[in-house]
This record gives sequence, C-alpha cells and structure tokens, in this order.
Amino acid sequence: MMSKVRARVLPAAQRRSLDELTQDLVLSTGDTASKRSAFWTMLTLSSVIAAGGVLTDSTATVIGAMIIAPLSTPIMGIALGSVLRRRTGSVTIVLLACLLVIAIGMVMSVALPNNYDLLSNSQISSRTSPGLMDLIAALATGFAGAVALARRDVAAVLPGVAIAISLVPPLVVVGVCLGQLSGWLALGALALFVSNLFALVFAGMVVFAALGYAAEADKAAGHPARSASAAMALLFVVVLIPLTANTATTLLLNA
Repeated sequence: MMSKVRARVLPAAQRRSLDELTQDLVLSTGDTASKRSAFWTMLTLSSVIAAGGVLTDSTATVIGAMIIAPLSTPIMGIALGSVLRRRTGSVTIVLLACLLVIAIGMVMSVALPNNYDLLSNSQISSRTSPGLMDLIAALATGFAGAVALARRDVAAVLPGVAIAISLVPPLVVVGVCLGQLSGWLALGALALFVSNLFALVFAGMVVFAALGYAAEADKAAGHPARSASAAMALLFVVVLIPLTANTATTLLLNA
C-alpha cells in the first residue's frame, strides 16, 4: 500500500536522486564557498527588503522578500540530515541566519519614532499572535515544499511555497520589536517563526523518509532514526501547546 502511494506522489521517472537533493539542501557539500556566498548574500538582501516592507507596512514588499529568501534551504537540510542520520551543519547555519535577520530588524527599527504604535502596523500585528491555523498552514506548506524538492517536474511551485511559509518576515519583526523594547511582541513573532521552522522540518522528515531516501542512504534503515523522530515530536508538541492555547484564548475573547 505504501509503495503504491509513494509511486503516485513521486513517480520513478520524476524522482530526484539523493545526491541531487543533498547538493541542493546541504550547504556543506559540493562547491561550499559558492553556496554559502549566495546564501548569505540573498539572506541579507531579503532581510533588508523584508524590514523595509514591515516598517512601511507594505505587503507587496514583504512578499518580494519572501520569494528571494533562502532560509528554507538549510531548514529542509535539517530534515534531510535527520532522515539520513547525518550531521550536515544546517542547524548552525539556521541559528546564525536567525541572528543576522533579527539584527537587521533591530538596526532598521531606529527609523521608527519613539512613540510609534507597533500594533497599528498590520505587518507586525499579524505576526505577533500566531495560532493553531498558522501551524496547520505551515505543515501543509512543508509537505508541498518537500514533495516539490523531491520531484523534477514541479520545481515551479517552489516560489509559491516560499510565499506561503513565513520565515524571514517574523524574524525581522522580532528584531523591530526588540529594537523598540517590546519584548512580548518579539516573543510572539519568534513563536510564529519557530512553529513554521519545526513544521517545515517535521513535514520534510515525513516526506523524505516516506519517499525512500533513508533506505537509499542505508539499506538497513528505511525510516528516520528513532532519536531524531522522538526529538522532533517533542519539539513539535512544545510549539503546538502555546499556539493551541493562544487560539483558544483568542476565540474566548472574541466570543
């Protein structure tokens, strides 16, 4: 049954090899210098664009930043590394990338006046109170992105996936809120990013394992290592609880 589902989702003729997937998602393989140069350059530019869009409350500008932001690449690299039980260095890259984006948001927040009401800005207010639906949408986006990465014929959907998943904008909002000394709002935006991060990793692990990449890497194991699965499940629950509580609180207040 599983093989039939896998064949429908990923026909053999369209299946990308593990080497191809690794080359795309792991920045520590192949031409490392070029990969990392492109990643940090595009991440910096997308962060500046996103910060400009957030500060001017421009949805179009923020969407533009989301399209060119490369942060989903090492995040999916974490998923692939977890499935293959290999250290890829993607976790370190993601952590450093988060710090860079937050720092850019903090620096650019100096353009705001001291008495600026952050919640009057829709780009900020919409990202400081995440709910359960944000997590569900992120999961669906993660599954779509992982399948698109594994197939040769649907790469055209990746820009849509980049728009659907919010990664750089909430980190920019974290920086802007910290720059304006609004810690609680920054924490809300960080919760949105973290929920999206783990939704992507979780969905990527499920898809990459189900499509047989673990078996291709190691004939003895056709699924992610138990320790990685348990850790991701625990982290996912940690994210799920506050988002569910926030959703319930919002519903009660609006009732």
